[in-house]
Amino acid sequence: MAILITLLIGVFLCTEVDHLNDATFGKITILDEPELLNTLRDAQNKGVIMGIHGWEHENYSILTPSQAKEDVQKGKLVFEKAGLIPRVFISPFEIYGVPTDPSVRQAIESTQIATSLPPMKTNGTYIYEYTWNWRTMQSFDDPRFQVASVKIKEDHPQTIVLHAMDWNPYVNQFLINYLSSTNDTNITVRMDDVEVNTPKGVINGITQMTQYKSVGRVVLAVIPVGTWKGSDPVIENIEVNKIIGIYFWFFIITSLLPLSFFVIWKSLSGWSIKRNQNRYRSANIQNPEYHGLVSIVVPAYNEEKTIGSCLESILNQDYKGKMEVIVVNDGSTDRTAEIVLKYPVKFINLKANIGKANALNRAIKDTKGDILIFTDSDSYMSANAVSSLVECLIANNDAQMIAGNVFIHNSQGKKRIIKYFQMIEYLIEQEITRYLQGLSGSILVCPGPLTAVKREVCESVHFSDETIVEDADFTIKALKKSMKIIQEPKAKVYTNAPETFRAWYKQRKRWWYGNLQVWRLHRHWAMRNAWMVLNYLGYIIGICSIILIMFLPYLLLQYDNLLLISLRGLSYSIFPVLLFIVFTASLFSRDKKLLPMLIPYVLVYSTIKVVMISYLYLCYLTGRGLKIQFGPRTIEVR
Repeated sequence: MAILITLLIGVFLCTEVDHLNDATFGKITILDEPELLNTLRDAQNKGVIMGIHGWEHENYSILTPSQAKEDVQKGKLVFEKAGLIPRVFISPFEIYGVPTDPSVRQAIESTQIATSLPPMKTNGTYIYEYTWNWRTMQSFDDPRFQVASVKIKEDHPQTIVLHAMDWNPYVNQFLINYLSSTNDTNITVRMDDVEVNTPKGVINGITQMTQYKSVGRVVLAVIPVGTWKGSDPVIENIEVNKIIGIYFWFFIITSLLPLSFFVIWKSLSGWSIKRNQNRYRSANIQNPEYHGLVSIVVPAYNEEKTIGSCLESILNQDYKGKMEVIVVNDGSTDRTAEIVLKYPVKFINLKANIGKANALNRAIKDTKGDILIFTDSDSYMSANAVSSLVECLIANNDAQMIAGNVFIHNSQGKKRIIKYFQMIEYLIEQEITRYLQGLSGSILVCPGPLTAVKREVCESVHFSDETIVEDADFTIKALKKSMKIIQEPKAKVYTNAPETFRAWYKQRKRWWYGNLQVWRLHRHWAMRNAWMVLNYLGYIIGICSIILIMFLPYLLLQYDNLLLISLRGLSYSIFPVLLFIVFTASLFSRDKKLLPMLIPYVLVYSTIKVVMISYLYLCYLTGRGLKIQFGPRTIEVR
């Protein structure tokens, strides 16, 4: 379904958006194309007759006399401004024998322009056209070329019609062969559909036909107004339009395809879960009223501003069983220890900083509960977080770990735009990616702010400082031991987010480079896990995107009308943004104020993320590594 939707939307954008572009940006006249205009003037000076081919190639058999007259007058005005003399009106579709009402003919003639250039028929037969659709011809051995070369000698036409879009070396040679060999005279060679996109080489080519003795007239049927399609520049024999097409489909496939796939998957799975009452709950709940001891572990380093609120949210839980709260102070140099001592919790006060992973392992040794819950000291649990996690673990006997739902703390006061971006990012991550990973019990990162595990997990898996993302490393180790990890949406925790770009950069540098460390550490297993492969592909796609974007200005500069081609390209980017909003809007039903931020989120924040991810990936591939601030330590990672 996702592939079908992506293809349909891609084709729609390639066709219907072209029409929208035509209506919005594309209507120009021959006056707007100086090179074409100069070529037409030069052709006129060499004896080529100029004809008006409608206003924008209308079917005059269905126009009223007043409409026809108005169109021809507009065309005549453009011709006069261009310094061209319109000698004749040549009706579009005339070659197909489209009838023209006498009153329409009279209306056109009232503009002082003849309505035909005789002879329009030869021996009772309509004018001849031999080269229709020769634009696809690749060789002089083409049967069409051979058949037409024989037939034209049999017909002895007095009027030969061809179309500008079909002009190529084969058409040129076909005309030369006949016109230079026939004994007929006063032949009319007419080229229809000359318009704003016609290359000047086509005009020059047909103008050369005036030199043959057999030719009496060369006529150009010019459409005054048209849709600017842009030139088709070439780089090293490769058409730039084709390269731009590759750009288009690359971004459609790498962005729209996964988005539509995940949204469809979530929708169908949600329908299935509702149909089956609740997929996450086991049908045989042996002990739904579990009230055993739960150990909550809180690591802290220099969190004097948030540790108090964190502990209060824990102590105000609605869990009916027993809880023990263990705070491990990892060598803080502020008032963290002083504040913790005011609360009824077990306190492990480390004099020196040993790192979060080691601090967690130290605290786990002192836990006594069968269920352990980890949270961060800058996070605040919802009142039902513990009870929801416990209930989920008891109901799902085959699950060993539960990931909570992490959201940005909606603090009072003025919010910077970077915080709104993160609120959107967290919501999409929780509601789509982590939700879908949880369906198969293979969540890749049990978040530091809220994770519940059964005791046996910590007996076989330990936190490690081999990477700078201890929670992701811990989760992957559990998955490698075939442990099932699911999500409990009702267990919510609110964490503080960076409020400056600099703080955001420092945080994401650690996260995203840490993910590359996890990939390298667990590469053989990761290559067999679809979610890990997809995650790694994000880095590769990021690099490819940056490379494409870097070359885009060079490609755009190949076009004659840079402004117009840029505006047309911009219109293509609007639709994917709108589609993203349509696909994700339902996630924001409870937080509608974020909806207006979706457009800058896609255009600005996503671009910044891609640039940063690409930079980190280059550092990883080259072995250069980075220096990352982690607690009080500056770690050089590679």
